[in-house]
Amino acid sequence: MSKKREIRPEVLNFRESVQTVVGLLAAKKIRVVDFGNEAYCAYNKKTGELEYINIPSIPDSASDDLLTAIRGFIDHEVAHILFTDISISKLMEGKTAHSLWNVVEDTFIERKMGNLFPGSRKHLLQTQKHLIDSFFNRKIQEFIDHFGDNTKDLFLAAFFMPVSRAYCGHTPFIDFMESHWWRFDEQVSILESINYKERINRVTKSEGAAKLAIDVIKAFRLAEEKKKEELKAKETAESKKTEDEKEDASDTDDKGMDSSTDESKKDKLEDKGKPEDSEEVEPDLPKHEPTESEPTKSEDKTDSEDEFEPDLSEHGEEEVEPDLSEHGKEDDLPPLEPDSSSKSAEDSTESTKDSIKDRESDTKPIEDNPSDSGSESIDEFSGDTSLSGGEHGDSESSPDELDTGRETSTTESSDTPSSEETPLSVTSSGSEDSEDGETLTDEDMKELDAPDAPETLSTEDVTKDMISDELKMVSKFDYKPYSRVNDFMGPLEQAEEFIRKSPKSIGGSNWRSCNPDHYVFNEKIGLVLFRKYIEPMLTTKSKTLAKDLERVIASKNRVQKVNGLRKGRINSSSLWKITCPSINDDRVFSKKLDHRAVNAAVQLVVDLSGSMDGRRICLALASAYALSDALDKIKVPNIITGFTTVGMFENADSASRYEPLFMPILKNWNEKVNSTTCMARLGFVSNRLPLANNADGECILALSQHHNGRTEDKQIMFVLSDGAPCAAGSGFSNHLLDVVEFITKKTKIDILAVGIQTDAPARFYRHHTSVRSVDDLPKTVITSIRDLLLGNFTGF
Repeated sequence: MSKKREIRPEVLNFRESVQTVVGLLAAKKIRVVDFGNEAYCAYNKKTGELEYINIPSIPDSASDDLLTAIRGFIDHEVAHILFTDISISKLMEGKTAHSLWNVVEDTFIERKMGNLFPGSRKHLLQTQKHLIDSFFNRKIQEFIDHFGDNTKDLFLAAFFMPVSRAYCGHTPFIDFMESHWWRFDEQVSILESINYKERINRVTKSEGAAKLAIDVIKAFRLAEEKKKEELKAKETAESKKTEDEKEDASDTDDKGMDSSTDESKKDKLEDKGKPEDSEEVEPDLPKHEPTESEPTKSEDKTDSEDEFEPDLSEHGEEEVEPDLSEHGKEDDLPPLEPDSSSKSAEDSTESTKDSIKDRESDTKPIEDNPSDSGSESIDEFSGDTSLSGGEHGDSESSPDELDTGRETSTTESSDTPSSEETPLSVTSSGSEDSEDGETLTDEDMKELDAPDAPETLSTEDVTKDMISDELKMVSKFDYKPYSRVNDFMGPLEQAEEFIRKSPKSIGGSNWRSCNPDHYVFNEKIGLVLFRKYIEPMLTTKSKTLAKDLERVIASKNRVQKVNGLRKGRINSSSLWKITCPSINDDRVFSKKLDHRAVNAAVQLVVDLSGSMDGRRICLALASAYALSDALDKIKVPNIITGFTTVGMFENADSASRYEPLFMPILKNWNEKVNSTTCMARLGFVSNRLPLANNADGECILALSQHHNGRTEDKQIMFVLSDGAPCAAGSGFSNHLLDVVEFITKKTKIDILAVGIQTDAPARFYRHHTSVRSVDDLPKTVITSIRDLLLGNFTGF
């Protein structure tokens, strides 16, 4: 079982200030809804305007980290409200480039926020530090392990936001990136190719943020395509080299077979009639290794042996012997004079190698350069092996064709420049596209849904993750309502309008049994009901309560005259001190000090639950009226409030409470209880108001906020109830005990319970009593109030 955590006053102050902060910063009424365990913003699908900001339902024991995360989320969303262009936000909604745009946009709006509200810079810096400590330092290693050597995806998924903020001078992110820059040399160079660091600090509108995000997508795409081309060229070169090696090996085998065939043919010719003096040349014939063309030519010319002899004499012993000594073995001797076919094969091999070298140097495939292939085809048809000069330089048609080819090649290569030659920022943010470089073009609009646009972490993502982690640490036994957005606390006259305008569905759960017509206040009807149900209970004895209490309080009041002051009214009896030179004392003034025995503010809280229906509710309201009237006459500020529930959320039983609270003000601090409006409110509650369930702890904790800002020395709460809490949910009794303990120990409020015809409050309140009728008030409640006001209270 998790350790129980106490109610924290910081949480109560945070809840109270959230709505005010949002209203002040956004200069418009933006609702803040607390529901569930997630933080998000709900936008209107048609207009794109923000409807409400949702924060999780905050438990009373929420940690400082949770409050910081929620406060940071709210401030960030307020910045979006102030500075994000709604049309661009609506345009980016659902696009694949949305997350990249959001990262750039976040830096822009926070910069504007700091300029407009200088005091917010400190808070934004605190939020940034919290992002580093609570998220990145804890979870970044998980991203690194997940992506491994894939630094590109790691950078775009997890580090794009820290890098962007580091470029914007955010100190926590600069410190964080110090240990990670070494991982992303390639990715940083890609950002540098579009001048990203300078441009992100010059964004002046949401459209400019979208433009820069699109350029980032293009830059990474261009780098990826270039890498693929280089890899393809390398693979092509290696494949071509392997094929050339295989061709060379096959040519060697063919030459060996041709040599053996020529030898057999020559042996046959020698047998027919070779002269004896050629015997010395015979051993040299195999060493010559004639090609296939040589025996073919000798057979075509003639069949006589006389014509063959001159060919043999040309290869004398003196010319062949050096070849023997140079090459050693007979089988390895190359042909002395290769024929035309072998030359063409060698030329082809050399040209192939040259082309491979060209591709390796240019890192582009051969087919990307049409001018070369065109030149080779012209040379083949003309019979010239030269690519420039010679006959082509003097021809009339060839130069035009060659020049056209070169111009086409130059144009094509300039259309697809590398990141080193022409930065992407020149074309994407230059004056050709727009005057300020922050206007989306038609081509940019197509890129908004680019399939290769990455998903990356944003400030909202990180903040939501932190909030979720903090809520997981909250004990399941902590009291947590489904939502507080439909809780009403205010004048009774405003209840009907509040219920009518409140959302009827939150988180997929519908709010039922909340008919606003049941809460329409009618002063005339209420006054009639007061005369009928409450006034008859105000006996003569109860009407004398005020005078009895007034006499006791007045007896403790005293006025004291203080002399010997340097300012105030002149005390004539002390003027002699000025006339006497030896004394010369100017303290001749006096002042009256009015010491009042009572300096307190009292709140009377009435339980409006269903169990109080009938005589009990009338008795409680009559008692509250009598007490308030007595306090009004001795000029003690007081307020009358009540509490119950209104309706219920369906399918929300996972929360501690899923009935919205209803806490009307029946008489305010600056009103008199005997006024017709206050009496009408009390009468309306006695017979017309729907009395439902009661979540005492949460209601009393919320109503205690009425004492905030009061300057009186004493703050007192009287709770008039008939028993224990009862509502749809769980944990109400334990929460009431926690609330009473918190108010008693952590605030300056004295809380006392009055049981209406029951002693049940004794289970929850340290100071308690009970009344059976209004006539019991003098000996119980009035006596306690007197002792409290005079500082003599020790308990009932």
